[in-house]
Amino acid sequence: MGGYFNIAGRKVATHHLVLGVLATYGVVFKAVMPKTDKTQPPPIKASSDEESRFIQDFIKAAEAEEKKTAH
Repeated sequence: MGGYFNIAGRKVATHHLVLGVLATYGVVFKAVMPKTDKTQPPPIKASSDEESRFIQDFIKAAEAEEKKTAH
């Protein structure tokens, strides 16, 4: 199949080394990425207070309707 490396007196297949490197990169990438708070909604960018209130009321009405249809 593929080649082998002799590491610590044992034969290790090259594809196992590749999988180990990719897994290590994935674990390091996951650990380094900042944690985001999923519960906080995105900010509302409105040009006026009236528009902001309208958006908030619309979201509340949509959530209430969604709760009604879920039950």
